[in-house]
Amino acid sequence: MKKTKLYFVAGIAVGVILTFFCLNYFAPRYEMEKVGVSMVKTDKWTGQSWKYVNDSWKKIERTNQEWQEIDQALAEALNIPVSDNNTDLALRLLREKYPILKDIPNDELQERIKLVYSSQILQDLYLDDFMKRQNRIEGE
Repeated sequence: MKKTKLYFVAGIAVGVILTFFCLNYFAPRYEMEKVGVSMVKTDKWTGQSWKYVNDSWKKIERTNQEWQEIDQALAEALNIPVSDNNTDLALRLLREKYPILKDIPNDELQERIKLVYSSQILQDLYLDDFMKRQNRIEGE
């Protein structure tokens, strides 16, 4: 009876240790992948993904929405002109002029362009509005 309890406890200990090593070394839960200049972490068990942005992990939301049609409707509502230039040609010329951009994939480079451009426009609009208000207050 004493030996069976000893074998039972030893079996459980060995099982726990083997399970720990199996899950940590042979079947890791998270997969890290470098996409362009950013990192993407994917949970193999649930399929959820995170992207490393601004020193933190942001969850990547998956949608089935057709954003192209919605974007086109929004652009039409504001009468935003659609450029006829060739995006691939423009990106190639941009990479030739600035070699630091050569390793970034097109879609990621376009996202960065949107971020930089929209940020600058919003800052300019905000500061312009602020200065108009200040001039109006000082003029009273």
